[in-house]
Amino acid sequence: MATLTRLPATTTAVRPGRWVGGYAGGLVAAVLPYALGVLLPYYVNDLHRLPLSEVASGRYDPKTMWPAYSGCGGLIDVVGLLSLAWTPLVLAGPTALGPVLVWRFRLRAPWAAVAVLLLWVACVAAVGWALGPTGAALATWRMD
Repeated sequence: MATLTRLPATTTAVRPGRWVGGYAGGLVAAVLPYALGVLLPYYVNDLHRLPLSEVASGRYDPKTMWPAYSGCGGLIDVVGLLSLAWTPLVLAGPTALGPVLVWRFRLRAPWAAVAVLLLWVACVAAVGWALGPTGAALATWRMD
């Protein structure tokens, strides 16, 4: 007579803390290069005091402003140029994944659902800002 053996139960434990941490890390990895390479030079050079149409006109060349003449200017310029494509592409993932995670964590870990929802709102706001008029003007200025 054959004996039945019980196989160990394989569980795919969902660890909400890791998902929330990864989600927040994705948001930071998308926004930090943009903030360092585009927003920082924009504010350091006092371009935020000018109308967006004047900033986007090409009158203020980023190659003649800070950080071009500093020691780390080349690195910041490259990060800024790459972030113009990197930021919207990387934010597309967390923006699409957010509602799925909120639905998945709603009963098991409500704190994680609330955290993901707040991070999702930040992702949507960042995408809206980057693709809006201010983001378009800064992209035009930076690509000059």
